[in-house]
Amino acid sequence: MFFSQYRKSILAGIIIYSSCTAAYAEPVSKVLHVIAAENMYGDIAQQLGGKYVQVDSILNNPDQDPHLFELTPSIGKKIADADLIIVNGLGYDSWMNRLLTKYHFNHQDIVSVQALLNRKEGDNPHLWYDVDAIDALSGRLEQLYVKLEPHEKLVFESKLSSFQTDLNKIKERIETIKQKHVHIKVAATEPVFGLMAQKLGFEMLEEPYQWVVMNGGEPTPKQVAGFIQDLKTHQIQILFYNEQVVTPATQQLKKIAMEAGVAVVGVSETMPANLTYQQWMNQVLDKVEAALKSKHP
Repeated sequence: MFFSQYRKSILAGIIIYSSCTAAYAEPVSKVLHVIAAENMYGDIAQQLGGKYVQVDSILNNPDQDPHLFELTPSIGKKIADADLIIVNGLGYDSWMNRLLTKYHFNHQDIVSVQALLNRKEGDNPHLWYDVDAIDALSGRLEQLYVKLEPHEKLVFESKLSSFQTDLNKIKERIETIKQKHVHIKVAATEPVFGLMAQKLGFEMLEEPYQWVVMNGGEPTPKQVAGFIQDLKTHQIQILFYNEQVVTPATQQLKKIAMEAGVAVVGVSETMPANLTYQQWMNQVLDKVEAALKSKHP
């Protein structure tokens, strides 16, 4: 009987200890589901969240014209299940507005890069080519991750620090190019690279032409003639060519530029596969430096 009572006491102690241990066990972190309208934002979200986030990027094909994108029911389902949504804004991904309204998404769970920068409708929508915009986005994502998963605060802070270290190196590289190459006149088939060109200190020509093309319009004969003349007379030193939106008119400009000996740098709106955002920006800057070197060896 004594041993029976002893065994019962031991068993009761184990149960009490187990209950206390369970009560004070470290919380299990939830994997956050993040939807990014564009894949460069999705990559940044993944870098900052690591194993604690699952990211789905909607616009992720660099070979497709992003302006021809069409929604599917599967995309709507993913958005309905998301914990956090990242959008560009400025009309670039206006199709997201319909989905967010449909699924009654809380505005606190939506990160708009446009809103972070207080940009207004009519501003250049290609915000990912502005490294300051990416800086602001990364800081905001880290704040939201900590809010949603406070137990992983140190992890998120460490990942943000690492990402911003890389971003600062890109900023330094941009400043070095800007200081080394002054009075550079450039043009583009669309204003995709405009914000980065501005950071580099380039003078952007033919902007009315670019905006008409971006908005699906037809440039005037005067705009076309002026663009061609500036290429042939070397008023333009680099032509930035949107590789995702190709038309007979933009192909003609590229051909004229190459025949005139003007450097042509291809850029895209969607980040190429198998690259991080940092690698993508450095790859683009590599092409810019090569173009500048060809003009000023």
